[in-house]
Amino acid sequence: MAGRNICSYCGKKLEGKFCYGCGDGKTKEIYCSVECLEKHRMALEKVRKNMKWFAAGIAVSVLLMLSSAFLSAGGKESGKITGGCGMLLLGLTVVLFPYCTPETYAMFGYVKTNRLGRVIGVLVAIFGLWMLFEG
Repeated sequence: MAGRNICSYCGKKLEGKFCYGCGDGKTKEIYCSVECLEKHRMALEKVRKNMKWFAAGIAVSVLLMLSSAFLSAGGKESGKITGGCGMLLLGLTVVLFPYCTPETYAMFGYVKTNRLGRVIGVLVAIFGLWMLFEG
């Protein structure tokens, strides 16, 4: 977000405070302290390491939901089960790996955005459980 001066890690407003910054030429990230800068670097390294598991969880959950659509179209009861399992897996994937868009990180900071992602993941997992037992 242009014009927003918040710490890229914790999301605190930086008005009138000394900022620590870094950037790759395309993006400019600013931090309220050296600790936030180091914590953000470690968090981004963790994201890079876990990205394959995030992608695998999303892919498997989408395949489960697609297969449930075809099974349900055939009138089979197993379509509800696979759809619920797909939504539950999607929710659990987002809870474990709450990776959001760069725009959301720029708006709220890393910590607040991860909390938001986890809340959304819990809601999706609850919906998946509802689909399994009530759907």
